[in-house]
Amino acid sequence: MKKITSLLIALIMVFSLATAVQAQEVDTTANKAISVSLNGEVVQFGDNEPLLEKGTTLVPARQIFETLGYTVSWDKENNAVQAEKYGLSVALQIGNLTAYVNGIETELTSAPKVYNNTTYVPLRFISEAIGFDVEWQGATRSVLLTKEKSKGYFWKVEKDGVEVHLLGSIHMGDAKMYPLRDEIEEAFDSSDHLVVEVNIAAGPDEQTVKEIQALQLYSDGTTLKDHVSAETYARVQSFLEALELPTNTYDIFKPWAVQLDMVNFVAASSGYQGGLGIDMYYLNRAQLANKPILELESYSSQLNIFDSYSKELQEQQVNEVLDGIFGTGDATTATEPSIDDLAGLWIQGDDAGLEELVASMQESPEIYEKLLENRHAGMLEKIEGYLSNEQKESYFVVAGYLHMLGEDGLITQLKNKGYKVTRI
Repeated sequence: MKKITSLLIALIMVFSLATAVQAQEVDTTANKAISVSLNGEVVQFGDNEPLLEKGTTLVPARQIFETLGYTVSWDKENNAVQAEKYGLSVALQIGNLTAYVNGIETELTSAPKVYNNTTYVPLRFISEAIGFDVEWQGATRSVLLTKEKSKGYFWKVEKDGVEVHLLGSIHMGDAKMYPLRDEIEEAFDSSDHLVVEVNIAAGPDEQTVKEIQALQLYSDGTTLKDHVSAETYARVQSFLEALELPTNTYDIFKPWAVQLDMVNFVAASSGYQGGLGIDMYYLNRAQLANKPILELESYSSQLNIFDSYSKELQEQQVNEVLDGIFGTGDATTATEPSIDDLAGLWIQGDDAGLEELVASMQESPEIYEKLLENRHAGMLEKIEGYLSNEQKESYFVVAGYLHMLGEDGLITQLKNKGYKVTRI
């Protein structure tokens, strides 16, 4: 099994459209007594009841979003409603059949509209955009919204009355991963510190930006085509042509930087966003709660790992991403797990599946050693320091789930050192 081994960080596009407000007449004679239930609890809409129009259930935007815990705002200039919650953003415009979920376009079956001075939006779109299952029961004229909470990978480590919680993260996510289990949320709420691999919410400072650029770019006068085969370079050019970009766009970048950028493209094309990753979710929450944020690593230390890969491995990983985009032409070739597969492991909290994935990485000793094994010593040292703090403060640690299990995983090593470790 091949692996996706890149740090997945993507940007969220900004929604901005402009069309005129279209207050439309709606026939409500057939829309009596439509009810909407959220995990078994009926949603109260007050005087603004749901409408059924051409088979599409429309609901008041503010009531449905606020019931789901979102902050709602009205963009008067663009006649658009926007809702946000911990990194997930949804934007719809009156009269427009295109909506945006974290900047990604989605076509609607029915455009948002104004009725009785209230903005109505398609319920199915809202529900599916944030990961709910939707069921229409015609006999009772009811819409049922249901969703199980993600299990994730979560442990509590204890020493002399001090607790450190470890949450295995996936760096890029989508709405299906939320909400999280109460046990995870409560542990975060009660913790004194949030610890992440890198505080990506803060962004790199000016010096770090220069260091990153120095790592990513060639400075010796050579270009990408001098460091990969002619075949690989041609495939990279084909990728750029497909995006209608100049074929020399990647020339100044090293292969590992090209691979990371292409992985980000593939992930974003599949609907996954860095803003919905577990790391960013808790970074946003920590900032809102003024909770101190600590780091296990740094931008530079992580990117130095990729820069240290051998020339052969860097080119191999570029081709693996391209194989996923264009195919290999060989039906017998093993393919890497999809991003949906990796997210599915996290949603189900599948320990056996994670163990298998980590074990498969040992088939590439260079990746396993540099991406996982060598990093664990530094992470473990900091975690043990948190467990030994004299103030008895608690820490909530979020790190990639590949670091947790396996013979060299953090959880395995903490158990071997004699700490009390409980899977939650």
